[in-house]
Amino acid sequence: MGLPIFDSQLLLQLAGHQSWADSLHWKALHENGTLREDLEIRKRLNHVVWALRTLTGLAQGGNPDPSTMKEIESADQLEAAQGKANAELIERIKTLDLQKIIALPRGPQGPWEAPAGALLLQAIMHSQHHRGQNASRMRQLGATPPMTDFILWYALGRP
Repeated sequence: MGLPIFDSQLLLQLAGHQSWADSLHWKALHENGTLREDLEIRKRLNHVVWALRTLTGLAQGGNPDPSTMKEIESADQLEAAQGKANAELIERIKTLDLQKIIALPRGPQGPWEAPAGALLLQAIMHSQHHRGQNASRMRQLGATPPMTDFILWYALGRP
């Protein structure tokens, strides 16, 4: 089977959904101080921003330095950083050759290679996973998380 082809239009839709879903989570956080200040949620959001930046940087052929990522304490700054990282992801999907093979410095069996599109898809899937964890945490804290299913986003006209 050859290498998978990464479709920019599908990735753009997935990244658009991600931006929308993240904004709904931030709305819930703004409406509930307990959620906004929860250390577990905040730690995860910092991790999501770091992963988005790292994977987007790798897809560009860069070699991001994890030691430069410092935890963002302010909720407003964290929200802005996540929004900026999502915007950068969308811009890279539009501008990068998604089939270009990127040499990666480390992986499960040492250095390896992957198409830029695979790294950007991973950025989306990784964020989705952690958004689900944060939704579960919201329930643990007595709140009802927003509905952020892809099909709802699609039915609403992809806002």
